[in-house]
Amino acid sequence: MSQSLPLPLPLRVLVKGASTVNWVSWMGGPRDDFTFPRAIEAQLLADGQPCDVRTITMPSERTSTILNTWQREVLGFSPDVIVLVYGHYETIHLFLPRWLERHVNSLRAKPRRAGRLYRRLVLRPSWMALARLQAKIDSTIDPTVRRHRPKQVAADLEQYITHVQKVGSPLVVLFELLPPTGKYISWFPGMATRMKVMNETIADLVERIARPNVRYFRVSELVDEHFGGDLELAASDGFHYTPELHRLIGAALGREIEEWVQTQTHLVQGARPS
Repeated sequence: MSQSLPLPLPLRVLVKGASTVNWVSWMGGPRDDFTFPRAIEAQLLADGQPCDVRTITMPSERTSTILNTWQREVLGFSPDVIVLVYGHYETIHLFLPRWLERHVNSLRAKPRRAGRLYRRLVLRPSWMALARLQAKIDSTIDPTVRRHRPKQVAADLEQYITHVQKVGSPLVVLFELLPPTGKYISWFPGMATRMKVMNETIADLVERIARPNVRYFRVSELVDEHFGGDLELAASDGFHYTPELHRLIGAALGREIEEWVQTQTHLVQGARPS
């Protein structure tokens, strides 16, 4: 009886991040409005690369959370590629706390009369007053006054990268972040400056680590090439990628991942237990 040829091992990809990963600008479109992790999967499969792409994402997620969850997400799955989109949330608010922002914009609020009255008459007006105060202060003082934030994000990312390199040295991709557009420029006047510092800090981290399997993905290059540098077209709700930009990111990342796959014998040749 002839021995069948081994099937190729599926490439394993893990994508993590906050709402930039899971939200489309604008939401509510057709099913093929893929976010970029699904677009990565589509690109890989279209090119004949078997894959298992998993996405773990939560709106307003801070970078520090990755150190709490990496063992259960990485040790068993052992991904070949890890894509991290972090640092965005840390650039948004100058001083308003995350717990309050999450409470105000909760997607878990129950449709009860008392809760609706509380949110409409108490919570929302209080939040808007604080947000206006923050915007006013953010436009008058140094927006990077809390300089520990980008340093802490870089430290958390570096620790995470150190941990996951012990699990078969996966390709790790860190993301460049896009500044706000539209109305969010006035609500968060210092965010673009904070974002610039955050991007520089993350890019410097990748350069300092200096490993061929730790890379920095520049989203702005796609915006320049396909949208003429117009951020309003690339992130029309002010923060999140349009379906077209998600697709372009997925295609570009998919191609970069495929190039890396060619250096991985277990994916190129297939694997059979000895």
